[in-house]
Amino acid sequence: MNVKTRIAALLAPSVVSFAAAAQVPATAPYNTDVPNMSVRDQTSQGIGSLNMVLCVIGAMDPSDMVNAGPYLALVDMNKCQSKNGQASGSSAGATNYANAIVNVTRASNNDPMRAKVWLSLTEQGATTNVYASLSATQAPSATAPYGIFRMDYIGKRNGQVGFNGYIDAQSASISFLETGPNSDNTALAMATNGTTAGSGTMQVGGGSSGMPQSTFNFAYNPSYFRRSDGTNDVCFARSQANAKTLVWQYGTYDATTGQRVDLPHPGIPLQAVSGGQTYYGFGNYWGINFQGLAIADGQPVAGITVTDQRPNVTATYQLNKVGGKLTKWTQQNAVLNALDGIPFNVGADLTGLTTGNAAATGWNTWVLQWSSASQAFSVVGTQSCSGNGCTTSSLNPAATLLPTAFATQPLQGWADSFGGNLNIPPTGSAHAPTDPVYYYTQSTVLPGSAPLTLYCLNQCPTAAQLLAFSQGNASTTPFGNGTDQQWFSAPSAAGTVTYAFTAAGLMESGSPVVLEQASQYPNGSPYAQNGISSGWLLDAPLTTANCPSGFPAGSVCEPANPTTYYTWQTGPQQWNQSLWLTLNGNAVPFDPPVNIPYTVPTGSPYGPYAGLPILLQFNGFGNLNGIPGFCVNPVNNSVVDCSTNGSNYMPLFSIPDGTQLTLPGTNATASRTLLVKALQGEILLAPSLGQCTSMALTPQALPSGGLHDPSSASDSEYLGAMPTVTAMPKVIDGALQ
Repeated sequence: MNVKTRIAALLAPSVVSFAAAAQVPATAPYNTDVPNMSVRDQTSQGIGSLNMVLCVIGAMDPSDMVNAGPYLALVDMNKCQSKNGQASGSSAGATNYANAIVNVTRASNNDPMRAKVWLSLTEQGATTNVYASLSATQAPSATAPYGIFRMDYIGKRNGQVGFNGYIDAQSASISFLETGPNSDNTALAMATNGTTAGSGTMQVGGGSSGMPQSTFNFAYNPSYFRRSDGTNDVCFARSQANAKTLVWQYGTYDATTGQRVDLPHPGIPLQAVSGGQTYYGFGNYWGINFQGLAIADGQPVAGITVTDQRPNVTATYQLNKVGGKLTKWTQQNAVLNALDGIPFNVGADLTGLTTGNAAATGWNTWVLQWSSASQAFSVVGTQSCSGNGCTTSSLNPAATLLPTAFATQPLQGWADSFGGNLNIPPTGSAHAPTDPVYYYTQSTVLPGSAPLTLYCLNQCPTAAQLLAFSQGNASTTPFGNGTDQQWFSAPSAAGTVTYAFTAAGLMESGSPVVLEQASQYPNGSPYAQNGISSGWLLDAPLTTANCPSGFPAGSVCEPANPTTYYTWQTGPQQWNQSLWLTLNGNAVPFDPPVNIPYTVPTGSPYGPYAGLPILLQFNGFGNLNGIPGFCVNPVNNSVVDCSTNGSNYMPLFSIPDGTQLTLPGTNATASRTLLVKALQGEILLAPSLGQCTSMALTPQALPSGGLHDPSSASDSEYLGAMPTVTAMPKVIDGALQ
């Protein structure tokens, strides 16, 4: 019995069709993998909480494990948090597996399916234990579009309740209630007239949630959806022609066989034993993650045994850790025309370098675009980042860089559409369409793999300044020698920092350049969420010879277009750190992201990127990234500046199903043709003014009370003692192993 019902999908059935390539067998995963789409709406915050709960249960695949006995399931919480409209904050491809012991039983075909769940997840360094009791009687059908089931759950940390809720679905109605200090405090009641029409009421926020309380009444029929918060009464069309598809996850398949395509060395499930306790986790290029296991510094990490949990693999690994990560960037090249119309971010001082808008001056992270038609750079916006992420603000009107701007200094920036860092060297004169552009592919350098001496001029953390930063406030810099305000050049070599990269990681003045505990970051610091990252680290000394003519005597500069450079990051997240496995003294390989060229189709759905070449980043099956974004007002889905308070970030366009991409080959593998298909996504409905006047908003009685505690022996939904399971995971992210 499938409990992965997407409640919000009732608001927009059949708004997306999925084509299949004619030559692919009908039984291949390309044709049988079922896409999961829901509606993005202002009510999604509350419905998203419900969908996240259902996502977690669905990832345990209880319907395929009836009467199979207690089993272990791994659930990627990053994916399920995206169902709640939450960004994971991690690097693309990073995982955050929670461990669940599940026992699903059914006495007979005439009895309900019952599931007991004991789940453990790590959040902000602390463990939350979740207990859930599920009873399902009927799967979704025409007469019971929600199915018939009841699930009660509670989450506790250190014995204190963080959230407590239930879902109660009947043949023509569904109730959802969740409260607690770690909850959005949501109450939802929906009633339906079949599968295409109905109405509901939702209340979200207030109480201990820390959010203002909002109440929505809504109604829908086959053509329209109406929603009111008492102030804003809006109407949306439910037609495919007007809706915008927002795909968050794509599947990649072989173009001939239709089988799923992954990286040659993808992530693997792992088991760790420490202090007599068993922990389950996952390892991939972005790091190793064990839920609930505190891993001290040291290489190797003593007292922890790690084993491979793939079927028919019995390897035992040595676990190693350093509290920072060194990345090597290797040069690729293109020409400036390849950037035509593509935004990229540059941290620079534009004082005296622009015309057309007096606001385009001073130091900032500027958003630039190259125009082949005008053969000039435009300044179209700014980007600001904090612990809550980054937002882009438009500059209206756009400014234009003077032809002499950056004629003697490189333009160093970041372009998502080119896979990350890029560098446009100076030419001594105005830039032209055929000028070279260098972008870089990345690979992780493991401590101890090769000793290096590295030199830094911009954003160079030092051991002393990291200590001062940890004892200061949010405005304190973690970078030493004044390098936080230094770019490309320094008055002398004294304004640089020298490092040694050894088996202990990055060292400066004999001390490790590491700040890995969340408690070491001042409250409100922009580095608290994503850690501290350096500027370029070069493997040759910075010299005057790197500087263009006219620089003051004694100045040292970064090279304009190095063939390789390095960056160092350290922070409280697992992707800020080096955690790796060795087998017989050799590092276990995990593949880095692969850049895949993609030419965006032409047409209005693709906005300013129509017809442009970009690079997608392939991190393995289900992880194809690199689509640029935009922001909308959640009240009416109108396009707004991303700095607007409360705006929602969306993919600007979606890759059509059946699109063919070429996965580049390596020294060991040939290139291959892929088919792309949407797996997870949302529908953004278009406003339809004046079409909902005949639709009544009928308030529903919101649920209150009736909560249970399945962890308590005195509660009627008590789960009992958690079974002991020593076998490898039977289900990983909804897939049977």
